[in-house]
Amino acid sequence: MRRLKLTVSAVALAAITLSSPAHAQLTVFDPANYQQNLLSALRALDAVNNQIRQLQNQAQMLLNMERHLQTLPGSISPQLSLVLGELQRQVAAGNAISLRVQDTDAAFTRLFPTAFADSLSSDEILRQSRARWEETHAAFRRAALLQGQVAENSTADARLLADIVARSDGSVGTLQAAQAGNELTALNIKQALQLQALLAAQARAETIDRSRAVTAQEEARQQFKSFLGDGRAYTRGQ
Repeated sequence: MRRLKLTVSAVALAAITLSSPAHAQLTVFDPANYQQNLLSALRALDAVNNQIRQLQNQAQMLLNMERHLQTLPGSISPQLSLVLGELQRQVAAGNAISLRVQDTDAAFTRLFPTAFADSLSSDEILRQSRARWEETHAAFRRAALLQGQVAENSTADARLLADIVARSDGSVGTLQAAQAGNELTALNIKQALQLQALLAAQARAETIDRSRAVTAQEEARQQFKSFLGDGRAYTRGQ
């Protein structure tokens, strides 16, 4: 009886095995193929990461280029132009001899002659002396005005310097740093120009004053000579 049961079981198992379709069989795992596929996927992922890093670097480079091309907010150029314009106005003030070669030559020829006519009247001598005094006064007035202007500009220059330094510290690129350096240079040039103008005005006033003294001395000598005449003294009885 037991043998009969075993035989039936064997026949049934064989029938089930023979009746199963081919695609229902178990798939065989291939470690080598799996490893190859995994390596390929890792290489592809690494290539994608490299491309992402390249794009990030390019984006950062573009941002850096943009920062280097940014300009400084504002400029001291309007203030410098205003100050230099006021300086030029003060140079021309006072009705003094213009600080130009041609005007200087013409004015000195007129005011400080090298020869004096013997027939000048007292009124003419007084008028010429008055003109020289007025010119000297105007020259010293111009120098004094420039001195005051330069003194006022020193306070404004201190504010401009603080502004330039602050913007230079906050610069984010080479262009802004270069602009801050240019503004410092412009401020130095402006200070040098106003110092030159002040020295020129002061020297001009002193030159006119000395010329007036020399002219007055020569004029007095000529008048004294004219007063003496030919030098022959009066003799009683002649």
